[in-house]
Amino acid sequence: MTKAPSRFRNAVAIYIDVSLLIALLLLFSPRLTGLALHEWVGIALAVPLLVHLVLSWTWISGNTARLLKTATARARANYVLNWTLFALIVLEVTSGIAISHVALPYLGVPTINDRTWRALHNWTLNVTLLVIGFHIAMNWTALAAGVRRYLWRTSDTQDSSSQ
Repeated sequence: MTKAPSRFRNAVAIYIDVSLLIALLLLFSPRLTGLALHEWVGIALAVPLLVHLVLSWTWISGNTARLLKTATARARANYVLNWTLFALIVLEVTSGIAISHVALPYLGVPTINDRTWRALHNWTLNVTLLVIGFHIAMNWTALAAGVRRYLWRTSDTQDSSSQ
């Protein structure tokens, strides 16, 4: 009976992670999407990001507890990498909100037109891209295995339902 919530949680996690990846790819190309879509997608990113954190909370709390006791060097590096990514995304979103030209002014919220905030936004973008690359590379085996398990389970379910 405990497997159903776990399967549901894993399926939701995969969809959330894929939607985060797609949103981030869109956000990394504001010239492709246009500034308005860039800002609205950035604001909308809060929802899947919060869901991702909630779904990962067991991992976060468990690894925090084990960090100083029994964690391997790889686990410690992954932990630091994840917190670095979190801090960068908070900086990216905060600076993006501060310099918004379309979304927040549309809502009547005043923003800042400042080169320093724009430079911070662009700098964190570049560092975030680098850290996301490390994050994906460091967790590639687990990510690929999770997707394979999900796809295998989905194809088995579809095969059995078509018979």
